[in-house]
Formats: sequence, C-alpha cells, structure tokens
Amino acid sequence: MASPSVSIIVPVRNEAAHIGRCLESVLALDLHGIDSEVLVVDGMSDDGTIDQIQSSKFKIPNCRIILNPGKGVAAGRNIGIKAARGDVLVMLDAHARYQPDYVKRCLEVMERTGAANVGGPAVALPARGTAVARAVALAHHSPFGLGGGRFRNPGAEGFVETVWPGCYRRDVFARTGPLDERRSRTEDLEFNARLRAAGFTIYLSPLIRAWYYCRTTLGGTWRQRWADGYEIAHFLPDNPSAPKPRHYVPLVFVSGLLLFGASALVLPGQSPWARLASAVFWTTVAAYLLAALFFTLRAGTGDPGPATDDPRRPSLRALALLPFVFATLHLSYGLGSAWGLLAMPFRRRKPPVLP
Repeated sequence: MASPSVSIIVPVRNEAAHIGRCLESVLALDLHGIDSEVLVVDGMSDDGTIDQIQSSKFKIPNCRIILNPGKGVAAGRNIGIKAARGDVLVMLDAHARYQPDYVKRCLEVMERTGAANVGGPAVALPARGTAVARAVALAHHSPFGLGGGRFRNPGAEGFVETVWPGCYRRDVFARTGPLDERRSRTEDLEFNARLRAAGFTIYLSPLIRAWYYCRTTLGGTWRQRWADGYEIAHFLPDNPSAPKPRHYVPLVFVSGLLLFGASALVLPGQSPWARLASAVFWTTVAAYLLAALFFTLRAGTGDPGPATDDPRRPSLRALALLPFVFATLHLSYGLGSAWGLLAMPFRRRKPPVLP
C-alpha cells in the first residue's frame, strides 16, 4: 500500500527562543518515500521568529509560510488544516523537538491501530539549565504535578482520551468541525473529546518520541496553568465531556482552602463552626505538604529523554524548589478555574465551522 501524503502543520507566534530547536528536528525528520509538505502558520510574530524560519540555516523542503491574523494556536491549526494537501495532518508544537522517525512512527501506529489520531507521550524537558527550570520539568513528570494523565507517562501505550500534539487523518475534520478558536490553551483536549464522540479513536504509543520544553520560571508556569484552568471551566457548557474529574481537583482544593480559611477568620473564634473550619483548613494544608514532600522524594524516576537534557538527576536545589512548583501549578490552575466559572456568562460566540 502506498504511503499517504502528509502535511506537517507548525503554528507559531513569537517563538524566537524555541523555534530553532524545533526546526532543526523538522529538518532531521526521515521523510524518505513520503509525499510531504511543511506549513508554518505564523500568528503575526514580531520577535524575529519568521527571520529564523526564512534563514538559510533552515531551508526546509516544500515549506510554506502562511499568515494567521487570529494569532492563536487554534486559529493557526485551523488555517493549516484548510491549506493542507495531505491525507494525514501532523501537528507540531514549536516548544518541542522530534525524533527523526516521528512522522514514520505516526503513520505506522495509525495504520496498525486504525486510530484517527495518534501521538506519543508528552515528555517534558527544562528549556534552561536553571534549578527552577529543572524543578518545573520534574513536576511535569510527577502524578502530583499535572494529575497523572496517561499521555504524560513515557511508557504508556493504548487507546486514550487525548495525545500531544497529535497526528490526524484528514477525514475526521469533516465530522468533528474545527478547533475552538476561542481557546488558547485547551483546544486539543476539547477537540479530541469531539473526535471520540464522533466514533473515532485516539492511540498513544511510546514509539512516537518527542520532547516538550516547559516553562522556566515560576511566573511563566503560573500564567500558563492559570490559562489552562480558566479555559477548562470557562468553556465547560460547550463540551462538558471534555474535562475529566482530575481537571477539577485543583479547583476543589483551592475553593476548600478559601472557604474554610475565610470561615475560620470570620466566624466567632470560640464557636464550634469556627473551630471546625480551622481544623479542616489546617488538616488540608498539612496533608498537602505531606503529599508534596512524598512526591518530591519520588521525583526523577521517569524517562524524560536524552541524557543531555535529562532532569532525572536533579540538584538538591531543584528538589528543594519542587514543592514551590507544585504549589504554583495547583494554586494557579485552581484559581484560574474559579475565575473561569465566574466569567462563564460572558463567553464569546461560537467559532466558525470549516467548510
């Protein structure tokens, strides 16, 4: 059987700090015998991203640059889908690098399983060598950090609810519609829920190898996870089946802390309700700190990737920072989810549908 044609879609916006590593891995992809093209969809970058893409260093064969006035990742992917000529659409994240056989492995797994979307584990690496960056990468691999989704387990395999970043059969979009362009962070999770509802399957294979460079500061991690939590809750009425119970654990945790902490302060100090609220608050805090300590001691047991970037041997400073990273992940996501629920009545209109 002839190999299907492939369109590789790379949405970018102001990725000057990361696009070089991504393009190097795209250039190294083994596409021998595959009818392929590369579509870089630029969200009006103004930091030199396009200059890097167009430089002589990155002369990618059959590469087109397409403008994305909407700027967002979802809009960029939708534009790439419309412009693509391939039978299979390989989505790439500019914050990542890919194993040379990435595309061939995707095609092999897709043919073997019959899945409409395939991908590999989201293996996180530090984008810098700092202790904070390494602690953030460790937190991504901890089930306590990001909730233990199967696609974050480097050795997991099987049919799953979502994968990162995804390799799709083109025909699925005729039945599922486009990605939701209002979302800037959770568009793939919501889209894959629609894909499964339409009767398609998603397969995760550790043979499909890629490495994601996560945020390098606590501030950047806070902003990213706040946006994740906000959009999970803000767009909940549009597709209630997309989030899973684990997505709401930070919301319940943060809401509980706020509720019982405020009750302990507001209620009369000697009342039974005030004592109960105070006891629940401090018990929750103590349990959280013990869990953070337990998972800090277990940190670094995964398979993040090549030894040159391997955070499995963290410094004592990175381990000492890990509880702060855990707290950053959970508090930002929980508060973002709470704000998303409050802002839900002001949601924007539904996105357009692909023709």
